[in-house]
Amino acid sequence: MAAGLLIAFWAVLGTAVGSFLNVAADRLPGEASLLSPPSHCERCGRRLSPVELVPVWSYLALRGRCRTCGAPIGVRSLGVELSTGLLFALAASRSVPSNLREWVALLLTSAYLAVLGVVTVTDMEHGLILNRVIVPALGLGLIGALLTGGWPGLLSRLGGGLLGAGVIALIITLVPGGMGWGDARLAGFVGLVTGLPGVLFALFVAFVSGGVVAGVLLVSGHRRPGDTVPLGPFLALGGGAVLLYGEEILRAFHALAALR
Repeated sequence: MAAGLLIAFWAVLGTAVGSFLNVAADRLPGEASLLSPPSHCERCGRRLSPVELVPVWSYLALRGRCRTCGAPIGVRSLGVELSTGLLFALAASRSVPSNLREWVALLLTSAYLAVLGVVTVTDMEHGLILNRVIVPALGLGLIGALLTGGWPGLLSRLGGGLLGAGVIALIITLVPGGMGWGDARLAGFVGLVTGLPGVLFALFVAFVSGGVVAGVLLVSGHRRPGDTVPLGPFLALGGGAVLLYGEEILRAFHALAALR
Protein backbone atom coordinates (compact mmCIF):
# COMPACT_ATOMS: atom_id res chain seq x y z
CA MET A 1 0.00 0.00 0.00
CA ALA A 2 1.34 3.44 -0.94
CA ALA A 3 2.32 5.63 1.99
CA GLY A 4 -0.06 8.45 1.08
CA LEU A 5 -3.02 6.12 0.73
CA LEU A 6 -2.25 4.44 4.04
CA ILE A 7 -1.95 7.76 5.86
CA ALA A 8 -5.23 9.03 4.39
CA PHE A 9 -7.07 5.81 5.24
CA TRP A 10 -5.63 5.73 8.75
CA ALA A 11 -6.59 9.36 9.31
CA VAL A 12 -10.21 8.62 8.35
CA LEU A 13 -10.13 5.57 10.60
CA GLY A 14 -8.85 7.80 13.39
CA THR A 15 -11.78 10.20 13.06
CA ALA A 16 -14.17 7.24 13.37
CA VAL A 17 -12.32 6.03 16.45
CA GLY A 18 -12.46 9.58 17.80
CA SER A 19 -16.24 9.54 17.40
CA PHE A 20 -16.35 6.39 19.53
CA LEU A 21 -14.01 7.97 22.09
CA ASN A 22 -16.48 10.84 22.47
CA VAL A 23 -19.21 8.34 23.33
CA ALA A 24 -16.90 6.55 25.76
CA ALA A 25 -15.86 9.80 27.47
CA ASP A 26 -19.52 10.80 27.89
CA ARG A 27 -20.82 7.46 29.15
CA LEU A 28 -18.06 5.69 31.06
CA PRO A 29 -17.82 8.18 33.97
CA GLY A 30 -21.49 7.49 34.70
CA GLU A 31 -21.03 3.73 34.24
CA ALA A 32 -23.49 3.78 31.34
CA SER A 33 -23.44 1.26 28.51
CA LEU A 34 -21.39 2.11 25.44
CA LEU A 35 -23.96 0.44 23.18
CA SER A 36 -27.32 1.42 24.59
CA PRO A 37 -29.12 3.71 24.11
CA PRO A 38 -28.04 4.62 20.56
CA SER A 39 -26.51 8.06 19.99
CA HIS A 40 -29.14 10.76 20.42
CA CYS A 41 -29.61 14.47 21.08
CA GLU A 42 -29.26 15.15 24.80
CA ARG A 43 -31.98 17.83 24.69
CA CYS A 44 -34.78 16.47 22.50
CA GLY A 45 -33.87 12.79 22.71
CA ARG A 46 -34.11 12.17 18.96
CA ARG A 47 -32.00 9.27 17.74
CA LEU A 48 -29.28 10.44 15.37
CA SER A 49 -29.43 9.22 11.79
CA PRO A 50 -26.42 7.54 10.14
CA VAL A 51 -25.69 10.74 8.20
CA GLU A 52 -25.44 12.65 11.49
CA LEU A 53 -22.85 10.19 12.79
CA VAL A 54 -20.27 10.76 10.05
CA PRO A 55 -17.17 12.02 11.89
CA VAL A 56 -16.15 15.66 11.38
CA TRP A 57 -18.40 16.19 8.33
CA SER A 58 -21.67 15.90 10.25
CA TYR A 59 -20.56 18.46 12.84
CA LEU A 60 -19.53 20.93 10.15
CA ALA A 61 -22.63 20.32 8.01
CA LEU A 62 -24.95 20.84 10.99
CA ARG A 63 -22.88 23.81 12.19
CA GLY A 64 -22.53 22.24 15.59
CA ARG A 65 -26.26 22.03 16.32
CA CYS A 66 -28.99 19.41 16.52
CA ARG A 67 -30.93 19.27 13.26
CA THR A 68 -34.26 19.07 15.11
CA CYS A 69 -34.12 21.30 18.18
CA GLY A 70 -31.03 23.38 17.48
CA ALA A 71 -29.27 22.40 20.70
CA PRO A 72 -25.52 23.09 20.50
CA ILE A 73 -23.18 20.13 20.11
CA GLY A 74 -20.03 20.59 22.17
CA VAL A 75 -16.97 21.52 20.13
CA ARG A 76 -15.10 18.84 22.06
CA SER A 77 -16.72 16.27 19.77
CA LEU A 78 -15.11 17.84 16.72
CA GLY A 79 -11.81 18.35 18.53
CA VAL A 80 -11.52 14.72 19.60
CA GLU A 81 -12.37 13.44 16.13
CA LEU A 82 -9.84 15.72 14.44
CA SER A 83 -7.07 15.11 16.97
CA THR A 84 -7.53 11.33 16.87
CA GLY A 85 -7.46 11.42 13.08
CA LEU A 86 -4.23 13.43 13.22
CA LEU A 87 -2.62 11.06 15.73
CA PHE A 88 -3.55 8.04 13.63
CA ALA A 89 -2.13 9.74 10.54
CA LEU A 90 1.13 10.44 12.37
CA ALA A 91 1.31 6.81 13.50
CA ALA A 92 0.81 5.61 9.92
CA SER A 93 3.36 8.08 8.57
CA ARG A 94 6.17 6.49 10.55
CA SER A 95 6.52 3.66 8.00
CA VAL A 96 4.42 1.59 5.64
CA PRO A 97 3.95 -1.88 7.20
CA SER A 98 5.44 -4.62 5.04
CA ASN A 99 4.70 -7.68 7.17
CA LEU A 100 2.25 -8.93 9.76
CA ARG A 101 4.33 -7.85 12.76
CA GLU A 102 4.55 -4.28 11.47
CA TRP A 103 0.80 -4.17 10.88
CA VAL A 104 0.24 -5.42 14.42
CA ALA A 105 2.61 -2.74 15.72
CA LEU A 106 0.68 -0.02 13.87
CA LEU A 107 -2.65 -1.30 15.19
CA LEU A 108 -1.30 -1.46 18.74
CA THR A 109 0.21 2.03 18.59
CA SER A 110 -3.09 3.39 17.33
CA ALA A 111 -4.98 1.59 20.11
CA TYR A 112 -2.59 2.96 22.73
CA LEU A 113 -3.10 6.49 21.39
CA ALA A 114 -6.87 6.00 21.57
CA VAL A 115 -6.59 4.96 25.23
CA LEU A 116 -4.52 8.05 26.00
CA GLY A 117 -7.10 10.16 24.19
CA VAL A 118 -10.11 9.00 26.18
CA VAL A 119 -8.16 9.24 29.45
CA THR A 120 -7.26 12.83 28.60
CA VAL A 121 -10.90 13.79 28.13
CA THR A 122 -12.24 12.06 31.24
CA ASP A 123 -9.48 13.48 33.44
CA MET A 124 -9.93 17.01 32.11
CA GLU A 125 -13.72 16.98 32.37
CA HIS A 126 -14.34 14.78 35.41
CA GLY A 127 -10.99 14.42 37.17
CA LEU A 128 -11.24 10.66 36.62
CA ILE A 129 -8.88 8.06 35.21
CA LEU A 130 -11.22 5.12 35.01
CA ASN A 131 -10.32 1.54 35.86
CA ARG A 132 -12.79 0.49 33.14
CA VAL A 133 -10.33 2.00 30.67
CA ILE A 134 -6.93 1.48 32.28
CA VAL A 135 -7.25 -2.13 33.44
CA PRO A 136 -8.14 -3.52 29.97
CA ALA A 137 -5.49 -1.20 28.50
CA LEU A 138 -2.84 -2.73 30.76
CA GLY A 139 -3.84 -6.16 29.51
CA LEU A 140 -3.60 -4.95 25.92
CA GLY A 141 -0.17 -3.50 26.64
CA LEU A 142 1.09 -6.84 27.97
CA ILE A 143 -0.22 -8.72 24.96
CA GLY A 144 1.23 -6.09 22.64
CA ALA A 145 4.65 -6.35 24.26
CA LEU A 146 4.70 -10.10 23.65
CA LEU A 147 3.47 -9.82 20.08
CA THR A 148 5.95 -7.17 18.98
CA GLY A 149 9.00 -7.76 21.16
CA GLY A 150 8.85 -11.30 22.48
CA TRP A 151 10.12 -12.07 25.97
CA PRO A 152 13.00 -9.53 25.87
CA GLY A 153 10.56 -6.83 24.82
CA LEU A 154 8.14 -7.88 27.55
CA LEU A 155 10.84 -7.50 30.22
CA SER A 156 11.64 -3.98 29.01
CA ARG A 157 7.97 -3.05 28.96
CA LEU A 158 7.36 -4.51 32.42
CA GLY A 159 10.33 -2.54 33.74
CA GLY A 160 8.92 0.61 32.19
CA GLY A 161 5.50 -0.03 33.69
CA LEU A 162 6.88 -0.64 37.16
CA LEU A 163 9.07 2.45 36.97
CA GLY A 164 6.28 4.68 35.72
CA ALA A 165 3.80 3.54 38.35
CA GLY A 166 6.48 3.53 41.04
CA VAL A 167 7.51 7.15 40.46
CA ILE A 168 3.94 8.41 40.78
CA ALA A 169 3.26 6.12 43.75
CA LEU A 170 6.31 7.56 45.50
CA ILE A 171 5.10 11.11 44.88
CA ILE A 172 1.63 10.21 46.20
CA THR A 173 3.22 8.80 49.35
CA LEU A 174 5.52 11.75 49.94
CA VAL A 175 3.11 14.52 48.86
CA PRO A 176 -0.46 13.38 49.67
CA GLY A 177 -3.30 15.07 47.81
CA GLY A 178 -1.40 16.20 44.74
CA MET A 179 -1.97 13.11 42.61
CA GLY A 180 -4.24 10.08 42.69
CA TRP A 181 -3.78 6.37 42.18
CA GLY A 182 -5.41 6.71 38.79
CA ASP A 183 -2.35 8.74 37.81
CA ALA A 184 -0.11 5.91 39.02
CA ARG A 185 -2.03 3.35 36.98
CA LEU A 186 -1.89 5.59 33.91
CA ALA A 187 1.86 6.08 34.37
CA GLY A 188 2.15 2.30 34.61
CA PHE A 189 0.31 1.96 31.31
CA VAL A 190 2.51 4.61 29.68
CA GLY A 191 5.60 2.78 30.92
CA LEU A 192 4.24 -0.54 29.73
CA VAL A 193 3.73 0.67 26.16
CA THR A 194 6.91 2.77 25.92
CA GLY A 195 9.29 0.52 27.87
CA LEU A 196 12.75 1.47 29.04
CA PRO A 197 14.14 4.08 28.64
CA GLY A 198 11.09 5.55 26.89
CA VAL A 199 9.11 5.92 30.10
CA LEU A 200 11.77 8.28 31.47
CA PHE A 201 11.27 10.65 28.55
CA ALA A 202 7.49 10.34 28.86
CA LEU A 203 7.61 11.29 32.54
CA PHE A 204 9.97 14.18 31.77
CA VAL A 205 7.59 15.56 29.14
CA ALA A 206 4.64 15.10 31.51
CA PHE A 207 6.21 16.92 34.44
CA VAL A 208 7.70 19.76 32.38
CA SER A 209 4.55 20.42 30.34
CA GLY A 210 2.34 20.07 33.41
CA GLY A 211 4.53 22.48 35.37
CA VAL A 212 4.50 25.04 32.56
CA VAL A 213 0.71 24.90 32.18
CA ALA A 214 0.17 25.07 35.95
CA GLY A 215 2.46 28.10 36.13
CA VAL A 216 0.65 29.87 33.30
CA LEU A 217 -2.74 29.18 34.90
CA LEU A 218 -1.49 30.47 38.24
CA VAL A 219 -0.01 33.66 36.80
CA SER A 220 -3.11 34.33 34.68
CA GLY A 221 -5.39 33.92 37.68
CA HIS A 222 -7.20 30.82 36.41
CA ARG A 223 -5.80 28.80 39.32
CA ARG A 224 -5.03 29.73 42.89
CA PRO A 225 -2.08 28.52 44.97
CA GLY A 226 -2.92 25.04 46.21
CA ASP A 227 -5.22 24.20 43.29
CA THR A 228 -4.31 21.05 41.41
CA VAL A 229 -4.05 20.50 37.66
CA PRO A 230 -4.95 17.04 36.29
CA LEU A 231 -1.79 15.09 35.51
CA GLY A 232 -3.45 12.59 33.17
CA PRO A 233 -3.41 14.77 30.03
CA PHE A 234 0.29 15.46 30.48
CA LEU A 235 1.13 11.79 31.04
CA ALA A 236 -0.85 11.11 27.87
CA LEU A 237 1.13 13.81 26.05
CA GLY A 238 4.43 12.31 27.16
CA GLY A 239 3.33 8.79 26.29
CA GLY A 240 2.04 9.85 22.89
CA ALA A 241 5.25 11.72 22.11
CA VAL A 242 7.38 8.67 22.88
CA LEU A 243 5.07 6.30 21.01
CA LEU A 244 5.32 8.43 17.88
CA TYR A 245 8.83 9.86 18.13
CA GLY A 246 10.66 7.75 20.69
CA GLU A 247 13.60 6.98 18.42
CA GLU A 248 14.13 10.63 17.55
CA ILE A 249 13.90 11.64 21.21
CA LEU A 250 16.49 9.02 22.18
CA ARG A 251 18.86 10.15 19.41
CA ALA A 252 18.48 13.78 20.48
CA PHE A 253 19.27 12.83 24.08
CA HIS A 254 22.39 10.95 23.02
CA ALA A 255 23.47 13.91 20.88
CA LEU A 256 23.06 16.29 23.81
CA ALA A 257 24.92 13.91 26.12
CA ALA A 258 27.80 13.73 23.64
CA LEU A 259 28.21 17.52 23.80
CA ARG A 260 29.08 17.44 27.48
